[in-house]
Amino acid sequence: MNQLNLNSLSVFITLYQAGSTQKAALKLNRSQSYVSKVLSKLRDEMRDPLFVRTTTGLEPTSYAKTIAPKVKEALALMHSALEPELFDPLAIEKITIHLAAPFIIPIGKVLITQIRHKTPAVIELREWNPLSETLLLEEQVDIAVHALKDRPQSLYQKKIMSVSGQFIGNRQGEFVKTIFDNYNEYSGMYQLVNADIKPSIIIDSQYLSGQLMDEHYTYGLANDDEKKNTPTDVAMICKASRRYSAKVQWLMDLCTPIVKQAPH
Repeated sequence: MNQLNLNSLSVFITLYQAGSTQKAALKLNRSQSYVSKVLSKLRDEMRDPLFVRTTTGLEPTSYAKTIAPKVKEALALMHSALEPELFDPLAIEKITIHLAAPFIIPIGKVLITQIRHKTPAVIELREWNPLSETLLLEEQVDIAVHALKDRPQSLYQKKIMSVSGQFIGNRQGEFVKTIFDNYNEYSGMYQLVNADIKPSIIIDSQYLSGQLMDEHYTYGLANDDEKKNTPTDVAMICKASRRYSAKVQWLMDLCTPIVKQAPH
Protein backbone atom coordinates (compact mmCIF):
# COMPACT_ATOMS: atom_id res chain seq x y z
CA MET A 1 0.00 0.00 0.00
CA ASN A 2 1.32 3.42 -0.98
CA GLN A 3 1.77 6.13 1.59
CA LEU A 4 -1.53 7.89 2.24
CA ASN A 5 -1.86 11.59 2.94
CA LEU A 6 -3.86 13.11 5.79
CA ASN A 7 -6.47 14.61 3.47
CA SER A 8 -7.33 11.22 2.00
CA LEU A 9 -7.67 9.66 5.44
CA SER A 10 -9.84 12.58 6.60
CA VAL A 11 -12.12 11.99 3.61
CA PHE A 12 -12.32 8.29 4.53
CA ILE A 13 -13.38 9.02 8.13
CA THR A 14 -15.90 11.65 7.01
CA LEU A 15 -17.39 9.19 4.51
CA TYR A 16 -17.51 6.54 7.20
CA GLN A 17 -19.47 8.85 9.48
CA ALA A 18 -21.67 10.51 6.85
CA GLY A 19 -22.65 7.45 4.82
CA SER A 20 -22.72 9.23 1.45
CA THR A 21 -20.42 11.20 -0.83
CA GLN A 22 -22.91 14.08 -0.90
CA LYS A 23 -23.09 14.47 2.89
CA ALA A 24 -19.32 14.02 3.21
CA ALA A 25 -18.74 16.74 0.61
CA LEU A 26 -20.93 19.15 2.59
CA LYS A 27 -19.05 18.41 5.82
CA LEU A 28 -15.68 18.85 4.11
CA ASN A 29 -16.83 21.92 2.16
CA ARG A 30 -15.62 20.26 -1.02
CA SER A 31 -17.35 19.09 -4.20
CA GLN A 32 -18.97 15.65 -4.42
CA SER A 33 -16.72 14.83 -7.38
CA TYR A 34 -13.65 15.53 -5.23
CA VAL A 35 -14.86 13.11 -2.56
CA SER A 36 -15.63 10.45 -5.18
CA LYS A 37 -12.18 10.89 -6.72
CA VAL A 38 -10.45 10.49 -3.34
CA LEU A 39 -12.55 7.42 -2.57
CA SER A 40 -11.59 5.84 -5.90
CA LYS A 41 -7.91 6.45 -5.13
CA LEU A 42 -8.28 5.01 -1.63
CA ARG A 43 -9.92 1.87 -3.03
CA ASP A 44 -6.99 1.34 -5.38
CA GLU A 45 -4.35 1.94 -2.70
CA MET A 46 -6.04 -0.16 -0.03
CA ARG A 47 -7.20 -2.84 -2.47
CA ASP A 48 -10.64 -2.90 -0.92
CA PRO A 49 -13.99 -1.34 -1.95
CA LEU A 50 -14.20 0.27 1.51
CA PHE A 51 -17.86 1.17 0.96
CA VAL A 52 -20.71 -0.65 -0.81
CA ARG A 53 -23.67 1.31 -2.16
CA THR A 54 -27.05 0.29 -0.68
CA THR A 55 -30.52 1.74 -0.71
CA THR A 56 -29.75 3.67 2.48
CA GLY A 57 -26.32 4.96 1.44
CA LEU A 58 -22.74 3.75 1.59
CA GLU A 59 -22.20 0.71 3.79
CA PRO A 60 -18.60 0.22 5.02
CA THR A 61 -16.94 -3.10 4.25
CA SER A 62 -15.63 -5.31 7.05
CA TYR A 63 -12.11 -4.00 6.30
CA ALA A 64 -13.31 -0.39 6.54
CA LYS A 65 -15.00 -1.16 9.88
CA THR A 66 -11.75 -2.65 11.16
CA ILE A 67 -9.47 0.23 10.22
CA ALA A 68 -11.83 3.18 10.86
CA PRO A 69 -11.27 3.41 14.67
CA LYS A 70 -7.51 3.17 14.20
CA VAL A 71 -7.47 5.79 11.43
CA LYS A 72 -9.66 8.11 13.51
CA GLU A 73 -7.33 7.78 16.50
CA ALA A 74 -4.25 8.30 14.35
CA LEU A 75 -5.71 11.48 12.82
CA ALA A 76 -6.58 12.80 16.27
CA LEU A 77 -3.02 12.20 17.45
CA MET A 78 -1.60 13.87 14.36
CA HIS A 79 -3.82 16.94 14.73
CA SER A 80 -2.87 17.14 18.40
CA ALA A 81 0.83 16.96 17.53
CA LEU A 82 0.45 19.79 15.02
CA GLU A 83 -1.47 22.12 17.30
CA PRO A 84 0.32 25.35 18.33
CA GLU A 85 2.44 25.11 21.47
CA LEU A 86 0.44 25.86 24.60
CA PHE A 87 2.07 28.65 26.54
CA ASP A 88 1.49 29.84 30.08
CA PRO A 89 3.83 32.50 31.54
CA LEU A 90 3.01 31.22 35.01
CA ALA A 91 4.58 27.87 34.14
CA ILE A 92 7.95 29.26 33.00
CA GLU A 93 10.83 28.19 35.23
CA LYS A 94 13.49 30.67 34.09
CA ILE A 95 13.96 33.63 31.75
CA THR A 96 17.42 34.72 30.61
CA ILE A 97 18.01 37.99 28.76
CA HIS A 98 21.27 39.64 27.73
CA LEU A 99 21.25 43.41 27.13
CA ALA A 100 23.85 45.62 25.52
CA ALA A 101 25.57 47.61 28.27
CA PRO A 102 23.91 50.99 27.50
CA PHE A 103 20.48 49.50 28.22
CA ILE A 104 21.15 47.77 31.54
CA ILE A 105 20.99 50.84 33.78
CA PRO A 106 18.16 52.78 32.02
CA ILE A 107 15.70 49.90 31.64
CA GLY A 108 16.97 46.98 33.73
CA LYS A 109 14.77 47.66 36.74
CA VAL A 110 11.66 48.36 34.65
CA LEU A 111 12.23 45.21 32.60
CA ILE A 112 12.53 43.02 35.68
CA THR A 113 9.43 44.60 37.24
CA GLN A 114 7.31 44.09 34.14
CA ILE A 115 8.41 40.47 33.73
CA ARG A 116 7.73 39.78 37.42
CA HIS A 117 4.17 41.07 37.01
CA LYS A 118 3.62 38.34 34.41
CA THR A 119 5.46 35.32 35.79
CA PRO A 120 7.09 33.93 38.96
CA ALA A 121 10.00 32.57 36.89
CA VAL A 122 13.62 33.08 37.87
CA ILE A 123 14.83 36.17 35.96
CA GLU A 124 18.45 36.31 34.85
CA LEU A 125 19.26 39.70 33.31
CA ARG A 126 22.87 40.10 32.29
CA GLU A 127 25.04 42.42 30.26
CA TRP A 128 25.93 41.25 26.75
CA ASN A 129 29.33 39.55 26.82
CA PRO A 130 31.62 37.65 24.42
CA LEU A 131 29.74 34.40 25.12
CA SER A 132 26.25 35.79 24.48
CA GLU A 133 25.96 34.55 20.90
CA THR A 134 27.07 31.06 21.90
CA LEU A 135 24.64 31.00 24.83
CA LEU A 136 21.80 32.07 22.53
CA LEU A 137 22.59 29.18 20.19
CA GLU A 138 22.79 26.77 23.12
CA GLU A 139 19.38 28.07 24.29
CA GLN A 140 20.80 29.13 27.64
CA VAL A 141 19.77 32.70 26.74
CA ASP A 142 16.24 33.32 25.48
CA ILE A 143 16.60 36.73 23.85
CA ALA A 144 19.14 39.54 23.69
CA VAL A 145 19.27 43.20 22.72
CA HIS A 146 22.26 44.51 20.83
CA ALA A 147 23.31 46.34 17.69
CA LEU A 148 21.98 45.00 14.40
CA LYS A 149 25.05 43.70 12.58
CA ASP A 150 26.45 40.74 10.68
CA ARG A 151 25.88 37.60 12.73
CA PRO A 152 25.58 33.86 12.00
CA GLN A 153 22.44 32.86 10.08
CA SER A 154 21.57 30.64 13.03
CA LEU A 155 20.70 33.85 14.91
CA TYR A 156 17.58 35.85 14.10
CA GLN A 157 17.66 39.63 14.43
CA LYS A 158 14.63 41.91 14.43
CA LYS A 159 15.24 45.65 14.22
CA ILE A 160 13.24 47.48 16.85
CA MET A 161 14.64 51.01 16.69
CA SER A 162 17.58 53.25 15.84
CA VAL A 163 19.68 55.09 18.40
CA SER A 164 22.00 58.03 17.99
CA GLY A 165 25.27 59.04 19.58
CA GLN A 166 26.23 62.36 21.13
CA PHE A 167 29.03 63.76 23.23
CA ILE A 168 27.83 63.92 26.83
CA GLY A 169 29.45 65.07 30.06
CA ASN A 170 31.95 67.83 30.85
CA ARG A 171 33.63 68.86 27.59
CA GLN A 172 36.38 70.59 29.60
CA GLY A 173 37.59 67.25 30.93
CA GLU A 174 39.29 64.25 29.34
CA PHE A 175 37.63 62.08 26.75
CA VAL A 176 36.52 58.70 28.11
CA LYS A 177 36.00 55.74 25.78
CA THR A 178 33.53 53.24 27.22
CA ILE A 179 33.93 49.82 25.59
CA PHE A 180 30.86 47.71 24.89
CA ASP A 181 31.39 44.02 24.10
CA ASN A 182 30.92 43.07 20.45
CA TYR A 183 30.40 46.70 19.43
CA ASN A 184 33.24 49.21 19.73
CA GLU A 185 36.28 47.32 21.01
CA TYR A 186 38.33 48.21 17.94
CA SER A 187 36.61 51.35 16.71
CA GLY A 188 34.96 54.49 17.95
CA MET A 189 31.82 56.07 16.53
CA TYR A 190 33.04 59.38 17.93
CA GLN A 191 35.77 59.40 15.29
CA LEU A 192 33.12 59.83 12.61
CA VAL A 193 32.06 63.06 14.33
CA ASN A 194 35.49 64.36 15.32
CA ALA A 195 38.51 62.47 14.02
CA ASP A 196 40.88 64.53 16.17
CA ILE A 197 39.56 63.23 19.49
CA LYS A 198 41.71 60.61 21.23
CA PRO A 199 40.60 58.84 24.42
CA SER A 200 42.85 59.31 27.42
CA ILE A 201 40.69 57.11 29.67
CA ILE A 202 39.37 53.73 28.52
CA ILE A 203 36.89 51.75 30.61
CA ASP A 204 34.32 48.99 30.11
CA SER A 205 31.77 49.94 32.77
CA GLN A 206 28.66 51.93 31.95
CA TYR A 207 28.15 52.60 35.64
CA LEU A 208 31.66 54.02 36.06
CA SER A 209 31.21 56.09 32.91
CA GLY A 210 28.20 57.78 34.48
CA GLN A 211 30.19 58.58 37.61
CA LEU A 212 32.95 60.24 35.56
CA MET A 213 30.74 62.59 33.58
CA ASP A 214 30.89 65.45 36.08
CA GLU A 215 34.60 65.81 35.34
CA HIS A 216 35.02 64.20 31.91
CA TYR A 217 33.02 63.43 28.80
CA THR A 218 32.27 60.51 26.51
CA TYR A 219 30.34 59.57 23.40
CA GLY A 220 27.19 57.67 24.19
CA LEU A 221 23.49 57.28 23.59
CA ALA A 222 21.45 60.43 23.99
CA ASN A 223 18.14 61.87 22.86
CA ASP A 224 18.41 62.94 19.23
CA ASP A 225 15.10 62.86 17.39
CA GLU A 226 16.69 63.43 14.00
CA LYS A 227 19.29 60.66 14.49
CA LYS A 228 21.90 62.86 12.83
CA ASN A 229 24.98 61.53 14.61
CA THR A 230 26.17 57.97 13.91
CA PRO A 231 22.75 56.28 13.95
CA THR A 232 22.86 52.62 15.05
CA ASP A 233 20.12 50.06 14.54
CA VAL A 234 19.16 48.06 17.62
CA ALA A 235 17.73 44.55 17.35
CA MET A 236 16.07 41.83 19.37
CA ILE A 237 18.15 38.68 18.88
CA CYS A 238 17.30 35.03 19.41
CA LYS A 239 18.22 31.62 18.03
CA ALA A 240 16.69 31.42 14.56
CA SER A 241 15.02 28.07 15.22
CA ARG A 242 13.30 29.55 18.32
CA ARG A 243 11.99 32.61 16.49
CA TYR A 244 8.40 31.38 16.49
CA SER A 245 8.41 29.66 19.88
CA ALA A 246 5.67 30.90 22.18
CA LYS A 247 8.10 31.86 24.95
CA VAL A 248 10.41 33.88 22.70
CA GLN A 249 7.50 35.61 20.96
CA TRP A 250 6.00 36.51 24.33
CA LEU A 251 9.31 37.88 25.63
CA MET A 252 9.93 39.96 22.51
CA ASP A 253 6.44 41.46 22.66
CA LEU A 254 6.89 42.25 26.35
CA CYS A 255 10.41 43.66 26.12
CA THR A 256 10.31 45.67 22.88
CA PRO A 257 8.29 48.66 24.18
CA ILE A 258 10.43 48.76 27.33
CA VAL A 259 13.68 48.81 25.34
CA LYS A 260 12.28 51.65 23.24
CA GLN A 261 11.96 53.73 26.41
CA ALA A 262 15.74 53.83 26.80
CA PRO A 263 17.43 57.18 25.99
CA HIS A 264 18.02 57.33 22.26
